[in-house]
Amino acid sequence: MENLSVQTEYERFAAMCQCGLRNVLASIENIRQQMSLSDDRNPFSIVTSRIKTLDSAIEKCERKYGEASISRLRSLQDIAGVRIITDFEDDIFVIHDMLTRVPTFTVIEKNDYIANPKPNGYRSLHLIVTVNIFFEGRSRMVPVEIQIRDKAMDLWASLEHIIKYKHPNPSPEIVGQFKRIADSLAKFDKDAMRIRDEAASNDN
Repeated sequence: MENLSVQTEYERFAAMCQCGLRNVLASIENIRQQMSLSDDRNPFSIVTSRIKTLDSAIEKCERKYGEASISRLRSLQDIAGVRIITDFEDDIFVIHDMLTRVPTFTVIEKNDYIANPKPNGYRSLHLIVTVNIFFEGRSRMVPVEIQIRDKAMDLWASLEHIIKYKHPNPSPEIVGQFKRIADSLAKFDKDAMRIRDEAASNDN
C-alpha cells in the first residue's frame, strides 16, 4: 500500500509540475519567436523538456537522502526540466538574461558551472524557477529546472552520461580523460566565438 500511495502522490505532483513546465515552455517559445523577427542571430538552437519518471525520482531521493518518502519526492526541484542548447557559449548568458526578466518566473536557485565548472569539467548554467499554476481549484507555485549549455558541452554531457550509465563507477583514468576533453571543448568554444566575431567584423 505504501508503494501505491507513493506512486499515486507522485503522479499528482508530477501533473502539477507538468502544468508549470507548459508555462515555462510557452514563455520560451514567445521569446524565440520575438527574436526570430530580429536581424540578429537567434541564440536558441534546440529546446527539449522532460518530466522525471518515478523510478528516476526514487533513485535520486535514495542517493541524496537515503529514502524515497512522499515528502522527499515532493522536495525535488527538478521533476520538470527544460534544456536549452545554444550554438555558442556566450549565447547562454543572453538567454539567461532574457529568462530572468520574464515576470512570471521567480529564480530561486542558480548554479553557474561555466564560471565554476564541476570537477569532471562539466560547464553549463542551471536555473530553478518557480511558476504559478492553477491546479485542483487553487493557485500553486511549482519549480521547473532550466539547463542552458552549448552544443559542444551537450555532446560531451551525452557521451559522459552513456559511459556512466553503463559503468556507474568509472575509473579515475576515464574520469581524467573526460576532464581533459571538457577542457579542450572550453578552448574550442572560445576559439569559435573569436572566429564568429572576426567574421562579423569583416562583414562590416
